[in-house]
Amino acid sequence: MRTILLILTATATALAQTALTGAVRMSVTDESGAALAAARVELASDGLGNSFSAVSDESGVLTLSRLKPAADYRITVTRAGFRSWSRAAIEVLSGETANLTVALAVAGRSDSMVVTETGSGVSLDSAELSTSAGAGVLNRLPANGRVVTRFAMIDARVRNSNALSGDGSNLYRLSINGNIFRDSQHRLDGNTNYDTLFNNIPLQRVPLSAVQEFRVMTNQFNAEHGSTSAGLTITTTKSGGDQFHGELFFLGRPSGIQARPALASLRIPNQLIQEGGAVGGPIRKSRTYFFGSYERADQARGSFISSGNRGFHVGNYRDNQALVKIDHRFKDSHWATLRLNGHRDSNTNANDRVGGLNQPSMALFNVTQGFGIQASDTHTWGAAVNEFRAGYVNSVPSSSSPLNPGLVASRPGFSTEGAATFSTNRTEVFQFADQVSWQKGNHALKFGGDFIRRKVRDRQFDLFGTYTFAGGPPTPNQQPILYTQRFGVANLRYGQTQWAGFAQDSWRAHPHLTLNLGVRFDYQSLLDDYNNFGPRAGFVWNPKGDGKTAIRGGFGLYYDQPFFHGLTQRFLLNALDAPFATFSIGPNHPGFPAFPATYPTTAPPPGLALAPRNVVLRGGKLLSPYTTQVTFGVQRELPGRWILSVDGTRSLSVKQFLHYDRNASAPFPRTQPGQTRSIAEADRSRPFFDATRGVSIFQGVPVREVRMTTNGNTANYHALTVNLNRRFGGRYFAGLSYNWASAMNNITDDHLGANPQEWSDVQRGERAPSDFLQRHRFAANGGVQLPWQVSASAMIIAASGLPVNALTGADNNGDGLNRDRPAGFGRNLFRGTPHRSVDLAITKQIAVSEAVRLDLRAEGYNVFNNQNYYTFNNVYGQGASPVSTFLRPVGGVANVDPARQFTFAIKLIF
Repeated sequence: MRTILLILTATATALAQTALTGAVRMSVTDESGAALAAARVELASDGLGNSFSAVSDESGVLTLSRLKPAADYRITVTRAGFRSWSRAAIEVLSGETANLTVALAVAGRSDSMVVTETGSGVSLDSAELSTSAGAGVLNRLPANGRVVTRFAMIDARVRNSNALSGDGSNLYRLSINGNIFRDSQHRLDGNTNYDTLFNNIPLQRVPLSAVQEFRVMTNQFNAEHGSTSAGLTITTTKSGGDQFHGELFFLGRPSGIQARPALASLRIPNQLIQEGGAVGGPIRKSRTYFFGSYERADQARGSFISSGNRGFHVGNYRDNQALVKIDHRFKDSHWATLRLNGHRDSNTNANDRVGGLNQPSMALFNVTQGFGIQASDTHTWGAAVNEFRAGYVNSVPSSSSPLNPGLVASRPGFSTEGAATFSTNRTEVFQFADQVSWQKGNHALKFGGDFIRRKVRDRQFDLFGTYTFAGGPPTPNQQPILYTQRFGVANLRYGQTQWAGFAQDSWRAHPHLTLNLGVRFDYQSLLDDYNNFGPRAGFVWNPKGDGKTAIRGGFGLYYDQPFFHGLTQRFLLNALDAPFATFSIGPNHPGFPAFPATYPTTAPPPGLALAPRNVVLRGGKLLSPYTTQVTFGVQRELPGRWILSVDGTRSLSVKQFLHYDRNASAPFPRTQPGQTRSIAEADRSRPFFDATRGVSIFQGVPVREVRMTTNGNTANYHALTVNLNRRFGGRYFAGLSYNWASAMNNITDDHLGANPQEWSDVQRGERAPSDFLQRHRFAANGGVQLPWQVSASAMIIAASGLPVNALTGADNNGDGLNRDRPAGFGRNLFRGTPHRSVDLAITKQIAVSEAVRLDLRAEGYNVFNNQNYYTFNNVYGQGASPVSTFLRPVGGVANVDPARQFTFAIKLIF
């Protein structure tokens, strides 16, 4: 054989790499396939200033570990009597191992040599299902808002659960495998980056210019990863090197050329300016490096007000993100990293609070900010690598106050005015983690654990009460029909401690077979469970040993991190001795205030009866929700460096949290449209109803609901996923991903008020498709280098509509909740409209000098202006046929994807 054969596979395994580093495993042979011992391999990155070398053993194998992520590694292989071989532009990703097999030709041959590349992405060492985006992909694909989590959606198993709007947390909420976004986990440089308070977005946000790679893991991940059965994202930041390098950019989205938002009757302002840059280089050559990045955004975004004072309201959004990182190499086997980062954003109209029926007087000033510090130490002893990480985060996930505090006036169906609630939440996270990676023969072993302490301070209060008027527009001398006010101040402190430990082994049991075996233990002080052991087992079989086909599968048990805020604040604010007390009175009550007067909020006025409480209690021992998952699939290399993967997933989630009402009214079965029961009649059927006092009494307290939190919910998920990828490199890259899924559960209960139609029939009556399920989802991405230093790239998404739960719009059973469905209807019986979106980017590169380049870039998002709705009017009505407004889409930034937008950018790269 007169060729040099290169087999390069980028896999997600544990061959002497850690959470922060990658590895390269090489097998060196001659042309006949015989192993070559004593072959010298040199690996170097000019940008990082790193260089490594090793010599192959008797079997021709060697491993280069603790490699910092980079896309510019070059490899040279030499051996006496053979021709040398080299290759540049090899990408190393954290947590992954690149497997290379190099066949060296005998020196002195006069015939030409041909390089054949195969196996450019077949995973031979792990059954894990994940998708990675390295620096090349991150820089070339369109990225509206420069938000790194958008790149998770190149995997069809992932969707943004709250629309792709350019506003705050909506950009970051990821639903993975049909799960609620609160179950998705996030990591930053190996440590937890999970929002302690709301469990919906990454706790720390870093500039896109500081991201070296982004990875989303969806299924069958190893035992080193925990606290989720849905999936997780891993963000790895850049480091400096021996060469100074950096970038400066300016991006603008002019308001005048943007399309009119969906459902708005007029164009509204939407201007965005982003600017920033990054720089890295040596502090001391070959020893100490620095990297820094800063980005800011200023946005003026209007929201459409459809009723009351019709028109638009402009909210101002300001965002700042910064990061500084220092790397120091004590010696080749010992280096340390220190990272400091912070972000702060403010918004005067987060999530379109003003818009639709909500008037400008409802505007809030919202602030989110955070500061993080992380130190890591990596030390190598022979074949073992120890990585220690310590981190601290001080964050304000949410702080809001009215711009103009005032009483609230509600006119159903027409308008709501005023804002009176103040709230501030601050959280602290302390984390210590350590893991040892050890390569011993055919075993790649990992052991480790981590400790996490979370602390929260939560303060909120109201200044004024709420007047409710009859529905429709105001009339002359109109008087309110109800007054409600909440008294007291909540000043809460709560926390949680987590411990975890794991052990795993990637065992090459046969040259063609690798087994992934592991176990993980998780403890959470929030719950009453002490035996949370999660076994993990997977296999990868390469039938012919040629690296072109992998048959893979596995089994795992995964424990979830419950909604921390929902399981703590909810208990405290809804306890029998809660810090808040609420009363509601009608105009005939002697204490009814004269509109627009309100009472002081320190204590209720004498003689006013408090409204019955809705109480939430722990229903005995709370156990950790968990999921058992089975995967099986095939991965095959195709000509042209394409990789085809077909994988099936089946999972069952049990012990999911569920509230049930111990004081629920008696069932009210309905067989005909329009059947109703009065609230008074329903109240009299409640178990704790006291006829002498005319109200339910629980432990001496007037109550309405007595909800108990239990482990009564279950869910299952089935999916078939097909991926076709050509990784970044050469003139073009591309990825196609399709996911067919079925996700069923009882109630999508995030502890914020999910309610069934009848508490007596939660298990069967509420069993239905998940609120987050898209039956079909297709995602495509790619980029190509064109002539004249022009490149183009695109992201395409097409998906089924989301479930819609049809309601009558009335409280038919009298339980005080408008959650009643038409007679005979199941939950989530209907679906919304399909989703389609195409984003494009075109870049022109201009060489200023040998080391300096100017990029001119234009990006278009949703270029065909598809109307993608996430929320619909779900009021079916009381009749046999739906009312005319049923399934009519609802506008607003949280309910509709943005209309067509264009941005223009200039970037200086040096």
